[in-house]
Amino acid sequence: MDRLMLGYDYKFYSDVGVKIPIYAPIGHLIVVGGSGSGKSTSILYWIYKLKSQYCKLYIVDFKASHEFEGITDKERFGEFEDAYDVILRFYDEFMNTPEGGEECYKILLIDEIAGLLTHYSMSKDGKAKADKIRNIMSSILMLGRSRKCFLWLSMQRYTASIFPASSGSADNFHIYVGLGRLTVDGRKGLFAGEHMEGEENLQFGMGKGIVLIDGQNLRALVLPKISKKKILGLLQN
Repeated sequence: MDRLMLGYDYKFYSDVGVKIPIYAPIGHLIVVGGSGSGKSTSILYWIYKLKSQYCKLYIVDFKASHEFEGITDKERFGEFEDAYDVILRFYDEFMNTPEGGEECYKILLIDEIAGLLTHYSMSKDGKAKADKIRNIMSSILMLGRSRKCFLWLSMQRYTASIFPASSGSADNFHIYVGLGRLTVDGRKGLFAGEHMEGEENLQFGMGKGIVLIDGQNLRALVLPKISKKKILGLLQN
């Protein structure tokens, strides 16, 4: 499986200025970070790195942040109520992708997933959509790897309510990223009992945080210093 560069090892970067890249196999990814943590810039950077490999990108930007406009085809980009249709479109392609996958990776990025589900859950008709989205995400998480179809989720605070408690879906992510200073509960939910030596001495902030990659130890992560505007320009060209 091809690799995705997430950033650099923050401990070496901050202590001695050595840039040691952190790579992860392309897979299911979840990123949590509050306002000012650099979450959207980080996602754009990862998309930029992903674009160096053949991939088909679906983007759901329910809150219309305009952070991801123009970097994928229009039929694979959805804001507001169009978000649900894009999720269904990806699911249809996922279901029609054979075991072993095809030449390209297929990524469904849902920005601010918690807000999307909360919005739909406020009405009876919307609740059915929220349940459908949860079921779709669970299916992708369980079966996507063998089809090279992956789910990327972002949110400001980690919440276990995104998936049914008994589904075990949250355990199927390959990459967990927490940016900025996480709350105690948020860190516990995202990284469970994982600990990192010397974590208390690191100054986490914008573009800095913790990453847990499947099969590896917890590591401190720092993103390259690059502006959101520059990355968008590179992606849109």
